[in-house]
Amino acid sequence: MKTTVEIPDELFREAKATAARNGSKLKDLVADGLRLVLGKPKPGGRHLRFPLIPGSAGTARLTAARVSEVEAVEDRDEDSRHARSGRR
Repeated sequence: MKTTVEIPDELFREAKATAARNGSKLKDLVADGLRLVLGKPKPGGRHLRFPLIPGSAGTARLTAARVSEVEAVEDRDEDSRHARSGRR
């Protein structure tokens, strides 16, 4: 469905740049944001396991490097699951 929405200029520029960096379209970024706010999962999205970032209470420091490390492991695990199931 098409609609018109007023978005502050700076927010629009940030959203457009973020979509471009992710290789997606602005409409997809907006739809993902609405799904997050509404608590709706993305169709075909992956299921999350908790904890997302392993660590002990009070000892884990969340850094960009740690997030990247965990994402890389998750991507490898997902690729491995797809290879075993014959997909991709």
